[in-house]
Amino acid sequence: MWQTIKRVYNRMSLIILAIALIFFLFFSIFTLIVEGFKGKPDSITMISIFAIILSFPGMVNSLGDEFNPKKKTYKLSCRCPKCKYLIQMDMKEE
Repeated sequence: MWQTIKRVYNRMSLIILAIALIFFLFFSIFTLIVEGFKGKPDSITMISIFAIILSFPGMVNSLGDEFNPKKKTYKLSCRCPKCKYLIQMDMKEE
């Protein structure tokens, strides 16, 4: 029961975040177009809008890693000091 509620909550938050990021990208592109049509746009505003648009893939990547972290698998192998058998262990990150 709680697992389904948690899964639905995670999906809903991911969908809301994706919609917000898409809206943010369209808003910044729209602002760039409007500032360009004004004739003499402010250079600081244009530079900051270009920086926002160019950093958008990095924002998406970092937020995607936040919601879907990749779990690492560690492998350990060593020989027993007494009987010399090879001991292998696999550990997964929780």
